[in-house]
Amino acid sequence: MRVALITFVPLRDSKLSSAVKKLQASASEGGNQVDLLNGLEDLTNTRLTMYDYIACVARPAGLIGGKIMPRVAEYLGTSGSISGKKGCALILKSGLSSDKACRTLMKAMEAEGVKLDYFDVVRDADHAAWVGRKIG
Repeated sequence: MRVALITFVPLRDSKLSSAVKKLQASASEGGNQVDLLNGLEDLTNTRLTMYDYIACVARPAGLIGGKIMPRVAEYLGTSGSISGKKGCALILKSGLSSDKACRTLMKAMEAEGVKLDYFDVVRDADHAAWVGRKIG
């Protein structure tokens, strides 16, 4: 299965980068072809139509409030037809309202027609390795 692992987190931080790399590695161990896409870059030619599974990884936009970056909805809306595809919403734990941010990410993905089969708040890199097995 072709999986698009779209990150909406800056990968300059070593803690975040290692969690995303473990997500990608454990998802590909299950026999999936996982492509890591950076959702923060200006990718005007990115099309998600060719992928079977869409996984979005984000962080809460603040310490409280449960908001995510508006870039998530913008990116998903301009990346081709993703309606009817399976997917998962993952939030990297940060701040007090990570659970609420996960619900916000789920709503943004469902608004574009993605059928979510998994969601979680990733606590650390070890938890990311466990969560990655559920992608796909």
